[in-house]
Amino acid sequence: MGRTGLARVSLASLPTPLEMRPDLARELGIGSLAVKRDDLTSAVYGGNKVRKLEFLLGQAIAEGRTAVVTFGAYGSNHALATAVHARALGLEPHAVLSPQAPGPFARATLLAHAGLGTQLHPVESWEGETEGARVAAMLAERDGVEPLVVPMGGTNARGIAGYVEAAFEVAEQVEAGLAPKPTVVYVAGGTLGTALGLAIGFAALGWPTRVTAVRVTPAEIANLQAARRLAGEAIELFARFDRSFSGLRFEDLALVLREEWFEPGYGVVTPETLEAVRVGGRHGLKLETTYTGKAFAAMAADAAQGALRDESVLFVDTYSLAPPPDPGPKDALPPVLRAYVDECERQFGA
Repeated sequence: MGRTGLARVSLASLPTPLEMRPDLARELGIGSLAVKRDDLTSAVYGGNKVRKLEFLLGQAIAEGRTAVVTFGAYGSNHALATAVHARALGLEPHAVLSPQAPGPFARATLLAHAGLGTQLHPVESWEGETEGARVAAMLAERDGVEPLVVPMGGTNARGIAGYVEAAFEVAEQVEAGLAPKPTVVYVAGGTLGTALGLAIGFAALGWPTRVTAVRVTPAEIANLQAARRLAGEAIELFARFDRSFSGLRFEDLALVLREEWFEPGYGVVTPETLEAVRVGGRHGLKLETTYTGKAFAAMAADAAQGALRDESVLFVDTYSLAPPPDPGPKDALPPVLRAYVDECERQFGA
């Protein structure tokens, strides 16, 4: 247990490094730049999802569940990370997957599911709740115990705890002299759990650090109304264990949701994200075009306008540096996902 007081399982290699990047800061025009290397949370797989899964799968184990049902897009790193770590804990993984534009990374994710034997349930839209409820009812009848239903991105009060703890981890590293206290954070905003956890944690510490969540998912998933609801639920839960959360309100969180980087759609490769991947790679950061590339592109654009010249910036690298699990056969996938993998290969190669 950490300060949030919730049961957890140990999955992540913590603390992750906090690295100063003076050369990259000079190139971009940033006062100072540190990178939180949450691409290194696990040598197995997972990126930022591992911190959340410590608490979510910890709940599943504590409650004697036998299966997990989660949600995501076809190429969801969250769905794959959940499957990887659920399997390792003896839990059967199920994923309800929604369509996304073909991309260079989604093919490998789906083939990794085939190798793991994840039970995949494709749907036709981002509204997967009905299918998730059907799968959960089927598993409950089969096993005599309900599966743990993990929301998209692992974002609920328990999942958010992972990044509240990450904010406290950053504070300890700042205190140790590894980096200055950040004035602004850039992080990809998918379901907003990572950004909310950081914002709640910094608010509990009394830091005015501004957390900039760069929206990479449709507005019906990442929006301020959802953020307000999730923050309220999380703060209420954490306050049961630590009084530093008592009295916090959504208005106390220095959270900024940036909307302008989402288009033309989820997972669509843009010139800006390709340039972000290229620049990051030149400085030893492995980014991708759906999440971290868009967050980096937003940071670089703000810096180019002179907005970060006097700021102490923290970029949270949420991508998994560990490669996906060994691929399985394409024929093991449901037909619609086989066709999608074929299209990814046609556009981006195998």
